[in-house]
Amino acid sequence: MPLLPHTDDLAGLLVRVADVVRQRPRNTIDRLTAYEGLEIGQLFPAPPGIPDVEVSRRWRLPGLVSEDLAFSSLHDPLEPEFARHYHARRRRIHRVTARRLRPASGRDRPKLLYIHGYMQPETPLEEWTLLLGMARALDVEIVQLQPPYHGSRKPRASRLDGDLYWTADLVRSMESLRQTLLDARTLLGWMQADSDQPVGIAGLSLGGALAAALTCLEPRFAFSAPFIAHMDLGALVADAPVLHGMRTDLARFGWQPSDFAAFTQRIGWPQLLPQIPHERIQLFAMDDDRFFRPDTVRAMWKRWGEPRIAWYPGSHMGFVPHLADAMGRMRRLIDAVASGS
Repeated sequence: MPLLPHTDDLAGLLVRVADVVRQRPRNTIDRLTAYEGLEIGQLFPAPPGIPDVEVSRRWRLPGLVSEDLAFSSLHDPLEPEFARHYHARRRRIHRVTARRLRPASGRDRPKLLYIHGYMQPETPLEEWTLLLGMARALDVEIVQLQPPYHGSRKPRASRLDGDLYWTADLVRSMESLRQTLLDARTLLGWMQADSDQPVGIAGLSLGGALAAALTCLEPRFAFSAPFIAHMDLGALVADAPVLHGMRTDLARFGWQPSDFAAFTQRIGWPQLLPQIPHERIQLFAMDDDRFFRPDTVRAMWKRWGEPRIAWYPGSHMGFVPHLADAMGRMRRLIDAVASGS
């Protein structure tokens, strides 16, 4: 019997402590019919255009510039009641924010659109370690998208970054998902208009699940690298230790994770397949992951045509020591894209 708790379970325990201050979600299960019976292109539409993007410099170092990007989200909610609430007044989630790191040496290299993880607040520590390290290791321009309800897009009434993003209020969760995917595709269009260099997609944890979804929805991406994630939303709700509160609230509403999984089946989510060649995909996974279970990752890998996948020993929360190797593999993928091979 282990003397210490599994690190993934420990992370879940810490979130359960934080759950004491979170807002209790509304039961919107009976309104989920708004998303059923639609084509995938209606449910997750392509952006109708490219908005004006405000670019403001944050800081400059020799050979490296940090900038903030901001634009109005083109998201239009599908569910009528949520749509009325969304459009009733200007909200923080209406304004898309992103951070761009531009190394001078990467001007003629592919670019990377990156999505961070669940409830990640985008601290200066993250910028000066992860993002700066990725930009230098990969020698690429990196644009990190901030999903709704996180960072500067966090509502004033929200206690924690991202605590309203993925909850048992399933209508809000669906609209959060739809908005993130649309915002990312909108940002992709702007990045392509800004430069003729190819753009890839990557993300970590929940950001990796979103990157996997974008791999299936958006053929304009030149390459894809989801980190320690799969895109099976039903399995994620059932498994992730940090989603204990969501499972508890769903049970209070009369739903089990299997009911949510059945809903994702009805909207066609599990049938999504990559829209870019499998040789331009690099997956990363942990063999003792309790957030994104290895068997579910393997199932996606097989469904995707068995692209490159790197397996590392350890838990979901134990990925950091393997980041250097992952960056080396990703660098090789980007170099291949840059050379056209």
